[in-house]
Amino acid sequence: MVKQNLLKNANPKEVNNNIHWDKNGISFTQNEWTQFTKHNPLNNRINNNINERYKLDRKIRKDAVKAIEIILTSDNQKMNEIFSNEDSYKSWINDNKEFVAEHFGGNENIVSMHLHTDETTYHMEIVITPITQDGRLSAKSFINGKKDLSKMQTAYANKMERYGMIRGEKGSSARHQKPNKFKTKNHEHNRN
Repeated sequence: MVKQNLLKNANPKEVNNNIHWDKNGISFTQNEWTQFTKHNPLNNRINNNINERYKLDRKIRKDAVKAIEIILTSDNQKMNEIFSNEDSYKSWINDNKEFVAEHFGGNENIVSMHLHTDETTYHMEIVITPITQDGRLSAKSFINGKKDLSKMQTAYANKMERYGMIRGEKGSSARHQKPNKFKTKNHEHNRN
């Protein structure tokens, strides 16, 4: 097995079950992907996609957003349910790719897709370059603030409804917590 920096909640016994896809939709095992990325680092793949598709005559700003990473998942119980059936999880993967293509300018903006089965909750990670149909590099054209993110969450929930996934609370003040802080906080709360 290839040496890897695994997250604390990653299961090293499951890492080889991860699946990765390149921009052409070709799938790779974990070991194949590790070898592929040695010669094709993410930064190079992002820049190559931009160079192929960027159509403006002006230079790209140094602070331009060149890529957006999308994480697609649900709660652990729902994801285990989806992944308990091969047809269900394959359909879920395809629907996620479709959703990202619909919302982020098509399949040509997808740099890579990753199915993580080695962490506590199954999830898809998709990296896209925010290039508009007219060839501009513009993250703001795809995500312009909290309202756009909220609309996207609603659209995602609608697309995933067939899997029994439901949208989180709109306007929630909940904030993401790192897993170790969340566990510590809940452990302290449960002791009282």
